Amino acid sequence: MTTTLPHFDPFSPDALAHPGGALADGPLALGSVGYTVLSFELGTTVLRDSRFQNAALKLMEDFGITGGPVHDFRAQSMLMAEGPRHLRLRTPLARFMGPATVENIRGVLREIIQDLAADLDPSVPVDFHGGIDRRLPARVYCYLAGAPAEDAPKVASLSERTLSLLNRDPSMTPVILGAYEELFAYLKDLVARKRAEGLGEDMLSFLIAQHDAGKLSEDELLNEATAMLEASSVNTTHQTGLVVWTLLRNREIWQRLVEDPTLIPAAVVEVLRLYPRPGIVSRIATEDIELNGTVIPAGSDVHVAVWSANRDPARFENPADFMLGRERNQPLTFSTGSHNCLGQGLARVEMEEVVTYLAEHFPNAVVVEEGTEIGQAGGRWLVKSLTVDLKP
Repeated sequence: MTTTLPHFDPFSPDALAHPGGALADGPLALGSVGYTVLSFELGTTVLRDSRFQNAALKLMEDFGITGGPVHDFRAQSMLMAEGPRHLRLRTPLARFMGPATVENIRGVLREIIQDLAADLDPSVPVDFHGGIDRRLPARVYCYLAGAPAEDAPKVASLSERTLSLLNRDPSMTPVILGAYEELFAYLKDLVARKRAEGLGEDMLSFLIAQHDAGKLSEDELLNEATAMLEASSVNTTHQTGLVVWTLLRNREIWQRLVEDPTLIPAAVVEVLRLYPRPGIVSRIATEDIELNGTVIPAGSDVHVAVWSANRDPARFENPADFMLGRERNQPLTFSTGSHNCLGQGLARVEMEEVVTYLAEHFPNAVVVEEGTEIGQAGGRWLVKSLTVDLKP
């Protein structure tokens, strides 16, 4: 059975104003960019079904990147793999990025945050986005990868430029290609240095050891390292800014966090639900698939609107409200199924520690609205600027 679907474009400038969940005509819509899934239940179904393949390679090809090293990297990446190959590629990184690693890094995170905060002048409103949000994830990557801390600005720039692909602006193709070429060269040099100087306990050394044990090819080693670097900074940068922006503007919630820091993890998850940086997760149907009574033809683009699914009243009570005590609060912000975000635990801990630092050291901090701009591009939330008065 196929039904007539309402028209919806998830990438239009006003799409994020959609209140969440199904439209009046149902949880599935159709537009010029393909099908859009709006409900939590249907979004979960799509993201857990391996017949819906990641659309990252097609997006590159739409940008004119149809061959060469960058295309080859994406085609062979873990994102595009399924079944046994996907499990083989994912398992080493999943083991390294497990709960023990994430919890053990909290002390390092606190030291990095304190170091970055030392550059801020609390006597005047500060550029929190530039001073903390944009610098922290890259510093964390350098620590995990065993790279020099002074490489952090390069890492942040490479992550931002490579993932600008997701803004869906084809004019950025030369920038994207140049960034990947620079990234490949940087990682090859870093791997060579580690082999020459001796392996450590870091992520890159771990991947090199996996290669030396015959579990990864040389190309797979570099592809894994590339995937971790490109995803290391830019999304966490914007999501951290969204967390700080949301919590500091809700004074009742903020006061509760100051008084009881054990509530901070729940507060971070609730912001992830309300303002997910990865607002759209795109897939391609690899065969004809029936979805909610509609046959999705093979080759069709299917976009899961995470920001809509996360506000679905069928899943979340009073979905527009900020509620610290939500039960079953597992939004789709980090996806779900076999391709869920490997770094989600680390990203959450980074955000928790930033909020904890603010609550401990600057409990009266407020957002300076005239120096702050929150926007969207490509169906995703982004922080253009975030100014905070630490001691109003």
